[in-house]
Amino acid sequence: MENNMNENVENNTVEKKKKKFEWKKLIFPGIIALIIIVFAVVVYWAKIIKPNADIDKELGFKTEDYISVGDITGLSYEVTQEEWDECVNEDTNYHIEVNRAAKDTDLVDFDYTAYIDDKKIEDLSMEEQSIDIGDSENTDAYKTFSDAIKGHKKGDKLTLHLKDGKEANVLSLNGTDYSDKAIKYELKIRSVSALRVDKVTDKWVKENYQEERGVETVDEFYEWEKEYINEEIIKPDLWNQAIEEVTLKAIPSELQQEVIDSLDMDTAAEAEYAGMSLEEYKNMYGLTDEAMQENYDLQLKSELLLWQLVKDLKLTATEEEIEEEYENSYLEANLESVEEMKELYTDEEMKEVVLLNKAQDYVYENANIKYSYKIK
Repeated sequence: MENNMNENVENNTVEKKKKKFEWKKLIFPGIIALIIIVFAVVVYWAKIIKPNADIDKELGFKTEDYISVGDITGLSYEVTQEEWDECVNEDTNYHIEVNRAAKDTDLVDFDYTAYIDDKKIEDLSMEEQSIDIGDSENTDAYKTFSDAIKGHKKGDKLTLHLKDGKEANVLSLNGTDYSDKAIKYELKIRSVSALRVDKVTDKWVKENYQEERGVETVDEFYEWEKEYINEEIIKPDLWNQAIEEVTLKAIPSELQQEVIDSLDMDTAAEAEYAGMSLEEYKNMYGLTDEAMQENYDLQLKSELLLWQLVKDLKLTATEEEIEEEYENSYLEANLESVEEMKELYTDEEMKEVVLLNKAQDYVYENANIKYSYKIK
């Protein structure tokens, strides 16, 4: 990797995203526009809840009693130049720490502490945060921080004054409204890292991705990127579109509880991983009662649509396919071995993953997909 000789590189610490096919997408495919993790609450469904006696013996659900499905063939998706460039940039772009003042396109790690009337506000204070300097997506307090940090280097301390705390609302973990509040911010810059962009060549591909992806040439690299977009972006989006064609007629009570329990467990895990309380996590991602209701409905529709397609298309999952799914998925689930995967997931759960893949493939294969990009 080439360094700019006009800059003093402090060390070889590189921040570079590793892109892979995601396991969690397979478990909960129905919700990608929203965070699918929800806080467990008592939800009253605006539908008639039918007893378990209506559950079909073979599949677990008599789906026709609960949903009607519109036309899920002929759905469409267009891969734009912007989307393609962003996907490739995740592999070619990275940041390396430098000893100079921050400028546009740099990645800066920093701490920020908020004060109102000289009293520290924990809700608006964070450590070890990162910001892309000059990024057009920076708004409100993020833009204020970006503009202030620009021109400063590691170790510098800054003091900012927000006359209207409305700018800081995006930083609130509790969802508190600080409008009309005067807020003082103290920032400390931890590091400044410069953007680097690798040139895609056969040599670069082989050195960086032969072992990880099994690709050796430029053509193979771009083919992998296209497949990544197909699997991780297009198929989930098309499945979401298919879910929009599903109408709930009633709610199977047992499945209702399974959906709530599954999302509740994920909430606790995600909140713990993020170092937040459940309430803080809920507020950060806007998980209002209305949003949670939508998440429940979407996941329920996804489950019912899956089993409807299993019946309509006569989809099956063989023992070999289930075992292959274990083999393909343990690394993507950040596990050490297939055995560890089997300790966490049952054959029935893996069978559902295999069937879900086939159902999504059906929607994908019957969709209209347009690739509107050029390889630069």
